[in-house]
Amino acid sequence: MTGYIQSLESNSPSGVSLLPEGIARNSEGGQQIAQVVELTTRLQTTLELENLIELFFDVIKSHFKYDGATFQLPGEALAINTGEQCRHNINYSLKVLGQPLGDIGFSRSRRFKDTEAKMLENLLTTLLYPLRNALLYREAIQSAFVDSLTGVKNRTAFDSNFHREVELGHRNGSELSLIVLDIDFFKKVNDQYGHSIGDYVLKCVAQAVEATIRSSDALYRYGGEEFTVVLSGTDQAGALLLAERIRQNIEALVFASSKGLSITMSLGVATLNSNEESKHLFIRADEALYQAKEKGRNQVAVAE
Repeated sequence: MTGYIQSLESNSPSGVSLLPEGIARNSEGGQQIAQVVELTTRLQTTLELENLIELFFDVIKSHFKYDGATFQLPGEALAINTGEQCRHNINYSLKVLGQPLGDIGFSRSRRFKDTEAKMLENLLTTLLYPLRNALLYREAIQSAFVDSLTGVKNRTAFDSNFHREVELGHRNGSELSLIVLDIDFFKKVNDQYGHSIGDYVLKCVAQAVEATIRSSDALYRYGGEEFTVVLSGTDQAGALLLAERIRQNIEALVFASSKGLSITMSLGVATLNSNEESKHLFIRADEALYQAKEKGRNQVAVAE
C-alpha cells in the first residue's frame, strides 16, 4: 500500500502558475505542455470552489488514471469526493505563498509510479492559483452573509435561505418551524451602559443562542436586537421546547463587566402550515413575538 503526503507549493508572487522547470526537456514535453495549457484554460471558467474541484477531477482523468479522488478544505468540514477509495493513495497539501489551500488525494487499486506522480504534480500546478482565487471568492461571498458584530448569519442570508427552506419543507412534506427573538428593553441597555456594552450584550446573546440550538438549526441576526432561528424537521412542540430553553439561558446570562446588568428575551414561535408562503410564516412568528411582548415580556408565545 502506498500512502504519502507531500506539500505542493508555489512561492511565485505574480499570481501565475508557471510550468515546472524541465517539463519541455523530455520526449513527452510537448504533450505535457499541451495538457497544462488545456487544464489552465478550463480552470479559468469558474470561481465556484465545488465546480472548480469537480472540473479538475474530470479533466485530469484523461491524463492521470485514478479510481477515487478527494479534496478537503483546511479547517472546515467541506470535503469533495468522487469515485471510490482504494488501497493505494497519493496525497498533497496545496499551498500558495505559505497559505494552505487544502489537501487533495487520489487512490486506485494499483500502485502509482514515480512518473505518474510527476505528471500529477505538473497538473496540480495549474490548480494552485485558480484554487486560491476560488477560495477568496468564497470568503467574499460568505462575508456578505455574516453579521460583522455577532458573527452569525445576517438579514441578507435569512432572506436568501428562508424561502428555500420553506419550499423544501413543502416539497419533502417535512416539518419546519421559525422562532423570532427580541431582547427586551434593549434601548435601556444602550442608554444606561453605552453602545459598547450593548454590542457586547448582542455578542453574548448570539453565542448563548448558538450554544442552545442544534447544528441543523440556523441562527440569523435579523436586525438591531432581533434574531431568528429556522428549525428544519421540527414541529410546534419541539420548537416551543427549544424556544423556552433559549429564553431560560438568556435570562441566566451573567455580564461580569457590567454589574447589575441582566437581560431577558421575548420569543414568537410559528410552524409551517400546508401551502403557506415564507412571508406568511414569518408574519405569524413575528405577531407571536409581539403577543409575548404585550403579555409582559420574557416569555414565549405560539402563533395560532
